[in-house]
Amino acid sequence: MYTHTFQALGTQWWVEIFDEKEVKTLEGACGALEGFAAEFETQYSRFKTDSLISTLNRERKLDQPNEECRALLNYGKTLYLRSNTHFNLLTGHILEARGYDATYSFKVKEPEMVTPGNPITDLLISADKIILLQGNVDLGGFGKGYLIDELAKLLREEFSLQYFLINGGGDMFATSNHDTPIEILLEHPTKPKEFIYKTNLLHQGFAASSPFKRSWHSGNKTYTHIVSNTEVTPVASFVKAASARDADAFATTALMLSEAQMSQIAQSESIGIACFNPVTSQLWQTTSFSNTESKNHS
Repeated sequence: MYTHTFQALGTQWWVEIFDEKEVKTLEGACGALEGFAAEFETQYSRFKTDSLISTLNRERKLDQPNEECRALLNYGKTLYLRSNTHFNLLTGHILEARGYDATYSFKVKEPEMVTPGNPITDLLISADKIILLQGNVDLGGFGKGYLIDELAKLLREEFSLQYFLINGGGDMFATSNHDTPIEILLEHPTKPKEFIYKTNLLHQGFAASSPFKRSWHSGNKTYTHIVSNTEVTPVASFVKAASARDADAFATTALMLSEAQMSQIAQSESIGIACFNPVTSQLWQTTSFSNTESKNHS
């Protein structure tokens, strides 16, 4: 196994390659991944003041957007309908008002912004122009997963590699280890380095989300990175899907859904969902998520 680590999008990345190739080839492949990830962050992070996303949020339009930018934003728009309007990429201004801004100030601004844009009517995308009518774009709910899928595509198509795991701070895409599924551990949301369950990935994306990892206090209120028009459930969500971008997006969405709604969306989207409540130590999951388990190990 060849392993490479790097920093991107504010987190640690690990790439594990199981193909039996020359080290020089693997080094070249991982160097290409690192460069691609750095360019993606430069172009699409709202924390970069000169990125395309920051420019769109500031100027309210982008002229002659490239194909990648259009595809990225169009994917975000589709999530609004696929999630029954729970997932909304036009909430960047709300996060910034909460203090989740480019400087990570975590100082709530007054008055607090509470109204998101409508991705269908407020984000207009054509071949020659993107127009933003209301709200600010934030790709945090799926951008990392989207990037992971693009890196997987690069490994396959440019370097003819087929056995690998790409892990971007806990969001992943795994093919296999020479056709053997890759086992991963689900971390306890409030007890670092303790795992609550283990499961396998086989040509699947995976993502986790919870309000515990990114929360801060202001006055008598607690804020998180989850923006929802419903109550956010105090659990950790875990999702397996055919792509890392879908896993990333629906892990966020799951925090806004009841168990019945999660079961319904798991079936309609052909994904697996699990949720862990740290208060009761109960793990709920759809049948499509489960394949092997081991609870409460450190």
